[in-house]
Amino acid sequence: MLGHSRDDTHLTEPRLQILLVEPRDTDALLLHRMLQHAHWQPWDVSACSTSAEAIDLLARQPFDGLIINIDHEEEDPFETLLAIRNIDPQLAILGLTDRNDEAMGMRMVECGAQDVLAKDLINGQLLYRAIRYGIARQRQISFLKTAAHTDALTGLGNRRALDRALNQTLAKFSADQQAFGFLILDVDHFKQFNDQHGHRAGDYVLSELGRVLRGSVASDETCSRYGGEEFGVLLPTTTDLQATTRMRDLIDLIASHLVEFEGTRYRVTASAGLTISHANDTVGSIIERADKALYLAKSNGRNRGELNLFADPAFPLPCDALIGGDV
Repeated sequence: MLGHSRDDTHLTEPRLQILLVEPRDTDALLLHRMLQHAHWQPWDVSACSTSAEAIDLLARQPFDGLIINIDHEEEDPFETLLAIRNIDPQLAILGLTDRNDEAMGMRMVECGAQDVLAKDLINGQLLYRAIRYGIARQRQISFLKTAAHTDALTGLGNRRALDRALNQTLAKFSADQQAFGFLILDVDHFKQFNDQHGHRAGDYVLSELGRVLRGSVASDETCSRYGGEEFGVLLPTTTDLQATTRMRDLIDLIASHLVEFEGTRYRVTASAGLTISHANDTVGSIIERADKALYLAKSNGRNRGELNLFADPAFPLPCDALIGGDV
C-alpha cells in the first residue's frame, strides 16, 4: 500500500481524501503522480491494490472520492461497486478501465460510479476534473436526498423518512423477530395554543421541540415529524417495560422544557401512544395501534402515555377519537 501524498501550499483549505485502487504497480505510480501534481485542489491520496483492501479502509475511515480500476478478473466489478456504495452512500466513485465498452460503463454508473474513464485517454487534468466534479455532484445528490427526507421546521426526519424507517425495521423484525416499539407524541391543545399566541409562536414551539428531541434520542432510535404537531419515534429492539419507560422519559422531557419566544416563556405538554411489534404486523397496523393508544392518553387527561399491544376492538377507545375534534 502506498503512503499519503500532500500538497502543503493551501493549508487553509479543506483537504479532500482520495482512495486509489489499482493492482498494477506501474499504473498506480503514474496515477498517484497525476493526482499528486494536481495543484488546483489540495488533497491526500491513499492507495491500495485490491478492492478488499479498499472496502476495509472505507469501513474504518471516511473518504471523499474513490478511483478504482474495475478490470479485476477475479472479482465482479458490479458487486464490488454495490458493496462500496453500501458502505458509504456519499462517496464519489470514479471507475477506470482498459475496455472500450459503453454498455459496461453504463452498468457501472447504475451501480454507483459517477463516471468511468478509459485509462489510455487519461491525463492529469482529465483525472482531476473527473474526480473533483464527481465529488461535487455526489455532495449535491447527498444534500438533495437529505433535504427530501428532512422536515424543514424541526430539522427532524419527515413522514417520508419515518415510513422508510418503519418499513426497514419491520423487514428486519420479520427476519430476526427482535421486537421494536413505535410511539406517536402529540403536543397537547396545540390548536388552542396557535389561536391564542399565533402561528409564529406555534411554529417556534415545534422547532424547539424538534431541537430537544434531536438531542435526546439515542443513535439507534429514529425520531421524525409525523405531521402537524405529532412526532413519531421508532425504538429498535425493545421490551414493553423499556419502551414504556422511554415514552415516559420523553413526555417528562417535553413537559419540563420552557420555550422562550419573543420574551415570553411557554410550557407545553405532550401525550403519547405506544405499541410493540408482533407477528403479521404491517406499517399500517403499527400506526393504527399507536394512534388508538394516543387517543386514549388524550382522553385520560393528557401529558401521559398509553400502551396498546394489540389492535383489538376491546381496546378502550375514547369518544373524542370517534367523533373527531381538537384533542
